[in-house]
Amino acid sequence: MDTVTQITLGAAVGEAVLGKKVGNKAAAWGALFGLLPDLDVLASPFVSEVQALAIHRGLTHSLFFCVVAAPIFGWLLGRYYKQSEVSRREWSVLAFMVIITHIFIDVCTSYGTQVLQPFSNYSLSFNSIFIIDPFYTLPLMAGIGITLFLRRNSNKRRWVNTTGLAISSLYLVVSFGIKAHVDQVYTQNFAKQNISPERYMTTPAPFSIFLWTGYAEEGDTLYTALYSIFDDDQNLNFKSIPQNEQLLRPYKGQLPVERLKWFSQGYYAVEKNSPTLLVHDLRFGRSDLWLTDEPAPFVWNYRLIFNEDSTKVIGFEQFEPSFDMRTKVWNHLLNRTLGRD
Repeated sequence: MDTVTQITLGAAVGEAVLGKKVGNKAAAWGALFGLLPDLDVLASPFVSEVQALAIHRGLTHSLFFCVVAAPIFGWLLGRYYKQSEVSRREWSVLAFMVIITHIFIDVCTSYGTQVLQPFSNYSLSFNSIFIIDPFYTLPLMAGIGITLFLRRNSNKRRWVNTTGLAISSLYLVVSFGIKAHVDQVYTQNFAKQNISPERYMTTPAPFSIFLWTGYAEEGDTLYTALYSIFDDDQNLNFKSIPQNEQLLRPYKGQLPVERLKWFSQGYYAVEKNSPTLLVHDLRFGRSDLWLTDEPAPFVWNYRLIFNEDSTKVIGFEQFEPSFDMRTKVWNHLLNRTLGRD
C-alpha cells in the first residue's frame, strides 16, 4: 500500500496495542514501524535495477523479519523507556503487530510480497485491493486523527480508534467477498466467449473495490476486460493483447529477463522498439486505465539493455509510471466504476 496508508495503519495499530498505557507515544512508534519495512527502497541507489526489483518487498516484508525484528525493537524500546510501566515484551508485541499488519495489507495488493524470505523468493499477492484506496485509508485516518486529541484515559479514545480500525478491516474483508464474485463473472465469460485461459487474475482498478480489471492468458495472447459490481450486464468486452513471448525466447535463462517474468508473475507483454525490447507489466494497466478504445501507453515498463552484439541482456531500466490525469479520464473512471458506460 501507499506510504500514507502504512503510516496511518501503523499508528492506529500502535494505539490499539499500547495507547492506554503510553498515550501518543504508541501511535508515534506505530507510525515509525509502519514505515520501517518500506525502507528497503533506500538500497536502490546502491544496487542495479535488477537487484532492486528483488529487494523491494523482500526480506523486510517477510515473516522471518517480523519474528526476528520485533523482540529486538522491543528490547531497545524497553531500555529507552526504563522508567515506563511498559515491559519489553509489550513493546515487542507492538512492533510485531504493526509489522505483520504492514505485510498483510501489502499482500492484499497486486505488487507481490516475498513473505517467505530468506528461504524462498515466492511472491504472494491476493489482488483484493488497489495500492491507493481512500475507502480503506480514510476511516483509519479519521479514527487515529481524532484519538490523538483525546486524553489517554478517556473511554472515547479507545472506542474511536477501534471504530476506524474496524471499518477499514471490514472493507478489506468485503473486498475478498467481492473478488470471489468478480472471479465467477470472469470464469463464466471465458466459457461463453470460448476463451480457455491457462491462468487468469483479477485486480481492483483505482481507487476502490467496485471496479475490477481481469487478465487471462491463452497461448501467446492475453485478454483483458473491466467489470464493475454495479454493471447491469455481466457480459464482458475483452480486448486482446499479443504477449510476443517469442521476442524473449533467445534470452531465456538470463537473469534480467527471468527477473522481469518473475516480478510480473507472467502477466507481461513484449514490444519491439529498435534497437531494444520493451517489457510491459500488465498488472498495472494502461495510462487510460483501460477506459478507452484508443491506443494508450502502459504504466509499468522496462527497456532491456543488451551487450554490444545483442546476444545477452545485461540489465534493464524502468520508465517512470505514467498516468493520463485529464479530467476526461477521471470522469470515465467515476462513470465506469458506477456501472455506466
